[in-house]
Amino acid sequence: MYRRLCVALLLSCMFACRGGISRPTNSPTFPLENGLFSFVIFPENTTRQPAHLASTTGGLVYNATSPLVRNVNAEGSSEKSIPELEIYYNVVAEDGSVVQQEAESGSAYIDFDEALHSIMQRYNVPGLAVSITRNGEPVFIRSYGFADKENETLVSDQSLFRIASLSKPITSAGILKLIQDGKLTLADKVFGPEGILAEDFPAPDTDPNIALITVYHLLTHTSGWTNSGGDPMLVDSAATSRKIIAEQVLHSTLDHQPGSINVYSNLGYSILGRVIEKVTGKPYQTYIQEEILQPAKVFGMRIAGDLETEKAPQEVKYYQKQHSPYSYNMTRMDSHGGWVSSTGDLMRFMALIDRNPAIPDLIKDNLLQATYFGGDTWTHYGSLPGTTAVLSRVNEAYSFVVLANTRYNRAPNQIADEITGALTQKILSMESWPTSKEQLASND
Repeated sequence: MYRRLCVALLLSCMFACRGGISRPTNSPTFPLENGLFSFVIFPENTTRQPAHLASTTGGLVYNATSPLVRNVNAEGSSEKSIPELEIYYNVVAEDGSVVQQEAESGSAYIDFDEALHSIMQRYNVPGLAVSITRNGEPVFIRSYGFADKENETLVSDQSLFRIASLSKPITSAGILKLIQDGKLTLADKVFGPEGILAEDFPAPDTDPNIALITVYHLLTHTSGWTNSGGDPMLVDSAATSRKIIAEQVLHSTLDHQPGSINVYSNLGYSILGRVIEKVTGKPYQTYIQEEILQPAKVFGMRIAGDLETEKAPQEVKYYQKQHSPYSYNMTRMDSHGGWVSSTGDLMRFMALIDRNPAIPDLIKDNLLQATYFGGDTWTHYGSLPGTTAVLSRVNEAYSFVVLANTRYNRAPNQIADEITGALTQKILSMESWPTSKEQLASND
């Protein structure tokens, strides 16, 4: 059965950046921490089923404005029946403008349109963008709703969204590329006298086990640090990432021996960003753009601005009633949660790490196998106030990405859970996909 990413733990902390990874292993499912994040391991041969909710249990809902259809019976009287759905998706016109087009009943994609429309209604999602690829080629690209409701700006496949913890796969690829190039090893120590960052941070004081943490431990969330006292990367917005890391090295103690247990960690991926900077002599963003993104022909991704006035061109507006999406130090979150991207750019990145032979990977298979990238099926979530993001390898052939400009704060991964379940089921049930010409015709 489909297993959710530790929703009960996430309910206890509603405002923080969140993420999760799932991959098939032989281990049982279990929650790994009591803090802000969850990490769930799925047994092999797990069959994922979509989650169906009977109601929103108090969540925000916006209702369809379509009229009721009246059926006329044999006696000529009429009765109310189920309303016809008016579902619109957004397409880019020849002049470059974004316009709405109604989804037609019976079209090849109507099941996808209906499922996504239903989820958007249930959770009051202003805007959503989806991209599905088969063997590296797009088979479904759709955008729905608004990038900016107040200005009536529509989402398109060029819209940029904060991707929150989907930044971690990008950082992972950067580290693996350095290992492939012979500049790092998975076994390299990070702190202490033998550590990569020995000159940048003080020797561990409170807990000497911090000197045992390796690059592999940080990649796989097994450093031993947890968020039991609160996530250090989400407090004191004025502090730099380096100051926070130094405080952790000097004054914190590990809750677990390095390598013993998985606990999802923003801190660990912030440290990996500093490892990249130390080894390359370049700012984190520069190295990633030059060595990871540009080979994938990705040119639109960048680190997000903090404020609405600092949005990148074509970036959406973020909506969250419970907490301001514009209260975070996004620059500091760079390597663990700071990137913005379109769905197309994320899928181009995905093609270089998905182990599908149709498009050669940037990273060798043996290194991909060392992380969750080696799973036959894996899914990574990203979540912030105003952000829901999903990157999923369904199987060797199919992958998809979903980006939205809100989240359901009562259970921050719920929108991601439902969309992931629905898309996975429908992808695997598709017997054939429209040809390129038919896809273009469906967007006219």
